Parts: sequence; structure tokens; C-alpha cells
Amino acid sequence: MDSSTSPKNTIRLRIEGMTCGSCVARVERALRGVDGVEHARVNLATGMALIEWAGSNDIRQQLIEAVRQSGYDADTARPGDRSTATDEITHVARLREHRQAVWQSLATAVPIMALHWSAPWLQSGHAAGYVWPQAMQAILLAMMLGSAAGAPILAGGLRALLHRSANMDLLVSMGVSVAFVAGVTELITAAPHSDHLHAASMILLLVNVGRYIELRARRQALSAVSALARFMPATAQLVTEDGVHEVPIERIRLGDRVRMAQDTVVAVDGVIREGRAAIDESAVTGESMPRDKGTGDEVFAGAIVRDGLITVTATRIGSESAIGRILRAVEEAQSGKTDMQRIADRVAGVFVPIVLALALLTGIGVGFSATWDWGEGIRRAVAVLVIACPCAMGLATPIAVIVATGAAAKLGILVRDAAALESAGRIDCLLLDKTGTLTAGQPCVVDVVPPGGRGRAVSDGFVEKDVLQLAASAEQFAQHPLARAIVQEARSRNIPLLGPTAFVNEAGRGVRTELNQDVVRVGSLAYLSDSGVDLAEIRGVAEQLSENGRTVVAVGRNDRCVGLIALMDDIRPHAVQAVQEIRNLGVQIAMLTGDQEVTARAVGHRLAIPEVLAGLSPSDKLAEVQRRRKQGRRIGFVGDGINDAPALTAADVGITFASATDAAVGAAAITIVHDDLRRLPTVITLARRSVRIIRQNLFWAFFYNIVAIPLAALGCVPPAYAAGAMMISSITVVLNSLRLRRLDVHMAGLR
Repeated sequence: MDSSTSPKNTIRLRIEGMTCGSCVARVERALRGVDGVEHARVNLATGMALIEWAGSNDIRQQLIEAVRQSGYDADTARPGDRSTATDEITHVARLREHRQAVWQSLATAVPIMALHWSAPWLQSGHAAGYVWPQAMQAILLAMMLGSAAGAPILAGGLRALLHRSANMDLLVSMGVSVAFVAGVTELITAAPHSDHLHAASMILLLVNVGRYIELRARRQALSAVSALARFMPATAQLVTEDGVHEVPIERIRLGDRVRMAQDTVVAVDGVIREGRAAIDESAVTGESMPRDKGTGDEVFAGAIVRDGLITVTATRIGSESAIGRILRAVEEAQSGKTDMQRIADRVAGVFVPIVLALALLTGIGVGFSATWDWGEGIRRAVAVLVIACPCAMGLATPIAVIVATGAAAKLGILVRDAAALESAGRIDCLLLDKTGTLTAGQPCVVDVVPPGGRGRAVSDGFVEKDVLQLAASAEQFAQHPLARAIVQEARSRNIPLLGPTAFVNEAGRGVRTELNQDVVRVGSLAYLSDSGVDLAEIRGVAEQLSENGRTVVAVGRNDRCVGLIALMDDIRPHAVQAVQEIRNLGVQIAMLTGDQEVTARAVGHRLAIPEVLAGLSPSDKLAEVQRRRKQGRRIGFVGDGINDAPALTAADVGITFASATDAAVGAAAITIVHDDLRRLPTVITLARRSVRIIRQNLFWAFFYNIVAIPLAALGCVPPAYAAGAMMISSITVVLNSLRLRRLDVHMAGLR
């Protein structure tokens, strides 16, 4: 089957054994080598791989086998279900293992260092009296290498060597092994003043301490996902004919009845069938106050029953529930990569072989120098091996992305992928739709005016009721908010709707139908005018209504305009504040709308938006986005309707709301869960800080290696200090990324 027509499948794998960016590059190459795989993204910080393939065959086992053949291990992980809880358990187990390794390395490295430093006082007077302190160091170091402090690192290095994979474990294990062999050789040859055994123990100690601190920091970075996962209960109260049974959440099926009592987490999305309760939906909608809900009301997984008892019929479960979709979106975003990270991964893929070559050249060069000092050559080679840090390059971007997307999710902002976050941080122009974006998107009819004036019939007998019936009959199949408002108004007045024999919807302009052999057009004044409808009789009334901030819809029958319908759509709460904050960030802002110019400018004036483009069709909005991008502007577009989908896709980053149409949500790269416009400046601020911190991390990672490796080769950095410098490099990148969590605290008032 041709891949272009094959169905797309997505799978997440949990990867074990990765230590640096070189590992990431190798695992990605292995996954992409499997037939059918179109995309494979591996994230060092989360230890996750996201793979897309085309076809109907299940290739999970082939993917896992490919990872294993590359020298690592893998198993499947299900996004949005219980995988995050499993990851938390796995993370705790890893922390326990690393803590044990730190204690074991301390228990052996401290005596080795004590023996090394006190050797001058411990030596006896006879010829080989200085040998026994070195022998004790060698024995302790051998114990250290065989313990949890050294064995996993050596095993990782050996595995990398056998699979011809160059990674961080290979560098450290080679450095430690070379130092151990050199120290034992000096012990056998009774050479005095050996520093190799002491250096090897220091390397292992600092590496283990560094990895433990780094792992703790990574856990803090993943805390947002862990916090969201806590809203996915492990069990639920299933109601059957036999009574109520507590079952694992995985056993719940669509249509099952689930009971939730006070202080329990809602397990599924569903509709209340029995009971009433005060529901706290802050985790899902951001609404801080509990809402009273009863029979027929909808509830969402992740909400908390604060008071009452309800029985719910499940409509969405697991990863398809509200909280499950949020989790899945965050997990997939954290698995993504920015353009900067892709460059870093390519560099990391060739970094370790280069370091191995430099270490070899350093050792040989110093050994064959005029002094023939092979001991110094080995020390410098070990320092070069240990001081190199591809870990920092591998962690520079993913840790920052994890923290940023996690903080955003807690604020009700879902980022589709890391590239979207990067793009949002660079936008300098934000274009906003009006209806449903800057306004509430729930317009209501406030006036129905026949051409002869309100409440008066014209020569053909049309009055308000006739105008509304004609418009609602024509608009009943349209999905635009204005159309739905007109239909709703007619139904509220009990006006029967006629059945059209034809229907044509011109997006952003209006509709054309045939009713009782008459051609009926309902839409903007420009649409009716372009269609040859005479508007002379109503232009003055339309202008007056528009000047008062009303949206005017004209109704035409054949070649005459038979009336106007005026609608009003309130501006969203906090819209003025959001627009001002966006402008304060230095972002140019403009409003794009299909509405009439007078009405659009009235809304623009209230919101202090300096540039308003009105009367635009979906293709006009798309063209405007493309025009500005060609001018070199980085465009963000905010919209919520089907007609906004092209512009959302064409922009550098499209932003929409969770309440928007499916087409808009599918086209947008960022979705705001809460219909709160104040999240827009938050998106830009968070994205900018993320990009800035990613750049800082990458600069530090590259600058560190450019400076540190030559210093080690020149003998300016002893091996033990090299291990400390390597550890500090990785930890610095992680701690710098954690600064993004401050934005979450700063914006806590939005929740």
C-alpha cells in the first residue's frame, strides 16, 4: 500500500539506557530504519520516543527489537492513560537506585581519597613501603567498580562498544578503565606517586552524585505532568444490576454507569443520570468555584465531587476524556523537538567519536613528547574523556520544553509540539479574528427592520416576522454563529421555518437558497450588493445600526432587499486587558474579520486595536497571513471558527480555544483550555522565556565543551576536577530550565 494513502499510526515507547544526545541520535536512526516508519522523535529528558508509521500492520515489536539491537531497551507506553503514573513509579525506583549508587561510591571513594592523601605518613621505611597504600586503593576501587556505583556505568560503556555506539557511558567507562589499568600497572611496577586510582574513584563519585542531582531535577521538571496524572483515578465505582463494584478504571466502557461520591475524582467524561453535586472542574476548565450540576448535565474526568452523590453514564473514557486529552497533548508536546534541538542532536551524534579521537591523540602526543611522560599522557587523556559532556547538549532543549509545556498546561494552555512553542516565542505580529475570539461568539438578535422602518410593512407586505422567517429558513443549515443566532431567535418566537430546495454557503459572506421558487440571499451588505440586490432603500438604516456597534445582516429576495437583522456580540471579559498586555510585549496586533467595516471598527476602537481589516473572506484572511509572512513578519493567528482554519494553518503559530470548532482546534498549534484571552500574553511570555533559556542552555553546553576539552588536553584540569566540571555542566542546564517554573507561580492568579 502506498504510504501516502496508508492510515497513520502513533506509538510511544519508553526507552531505557540513554545517557546523552548521542544516544538520542542512535535510537532515532534505529527507529527510522524500520519499514513503514515516517517520523521518530526521541526525548532524552523524558526517556520517551514518539513514532509515526503508515500502514495497518502492528510494528510495535519490530520497533522494540530495533531499539534493543542498537544497544538500549524499550517497552510501550500509552499516552494519557495510566502511563504517566507508571512513569512516576519508574522514576522513584531510579532515584532509589541512584541514591544507593551515591552511598556506595561515598563508602569506597572516601577511604581511597584518605589513603591517597595520607600516603606519605602511611609509608614504611623499607624500599617498597609505599606500595601497600596503593594496593589498598586498588582493592577498594575494584570493589567500587563491581558495585552499583561503577558496574552500571561500565556495563553501559561495554554495551555501547559492542553495538558500536558512542555515548556518555563509553566516555566515562573508558576514562575510569584507563585510569584503573594505569594505576594497577604502576602498582605492579612499584612506581611511586600514582594519581590514577584516586582520580578514577573521584570520577565515579562525582558522576554518581551528578546523575542523582540531575535525576531529581528532571523529576521536578516533570512535576506538572505528574500533577495532572493525579486527576486520573486508578479505580471507579461501576454500577451494575448486581450492585456497585469498585473496578480498575481500564474496565470501564462507553455507556457504563459510574457512581461518584463526595471528595472523589470524576473517573470519566459523561452525563449525570441520577443525583446532584457541587463539581470542582478547576483541573479541566480553570473555573475556581464549584458548579452545582444535576440530571442531564455534563461532567468531565479530573473534576472533583465536592458535595453530593451522582451516577454518570460514560461518554468518553481513558485517553479520550477531557483530562486524558490534556495529558496526551502535554506528553506529545514534551516528546517533540525544536529546530535548535535538532541541530544539537546532530552535533551530539558525532561528538563522542571526536572526543575519543582527541583523547587518543592527547595521550600519544604527550607520551611521545620530549619528556616521554606516559603517566602524564594518560592523565590528560582521561581528563579529556571525562570532561566532555554531550549530556548538556542533549538536555539543553528538552528539559526547557518539559518545564515550559508543563507550566503552560497547569495554566490551561496546551502546546501541540515543541516547535510551536519555539514559533510562539518569535512572533512579532498577532492577528485576531473578531467573532468568537475577541467577542463571546454568542451573538443575539437585537433588531429586525423591514426597509420601510421598524414595525411597518412595505409594498410587498413584509413585516418583522416575515423578514425573520425568511432569514432563519435560509440560514438553518449554516454553522456560522450569526446564522445560529438568527435561527434561535425565530424559534424563540415560534416562527415556523420553510424548507429550502437549494443551499449554497459562501464562507464569510452569506448563504444563497431557494424558497418557494424565490432566490433568497442572507449575508453581508457587500455580498448582496455583489449579487445584484438593490440596497438603496436600506443603506441609511444599516449605517446607523453599524455605527452603534451592531452587526448587520441583510435579507434579499430575488433582486430586492426585504429587511435587515441587527445582532450584537459582547466583547469577551478581559479582552481589553489582554490586548493591552500583548501590545506592551512589543507585538503588533490587528483584527481580521468578515464583519462589516463600521461594526468592526467600533469593536476595534473599544479594544484599542489600531489596525482593523473588515469584510474578509477565509481566503482573504489566508492571503493576509501569507502577505505579512512574505514581508518577514512572524505571524500568530487567533481564531475559533471553521472559516479560520486556513489562516490558523498558514500562520507561524495558530492559537485557538478548546470551545472552538473541531476544524480550528485541529489546525491550531496551541489551544487555550479556558476561554480567557489573558492567556494570550501568557503564551507569548512563556514561549519567549523558553526560547531564551534554550539558547542560554545551548550556548553554555557548546561553550563549556569548546573551552573545557582544550584545557583538559593541555593538562590544566586533573581528571577528578574534570568529572566535577562535567557534572556541573549538566546540572547547570537543568537548573537553568527550572527557572521557567517561576512563570507558573507568577501567573497563578489566572487560575
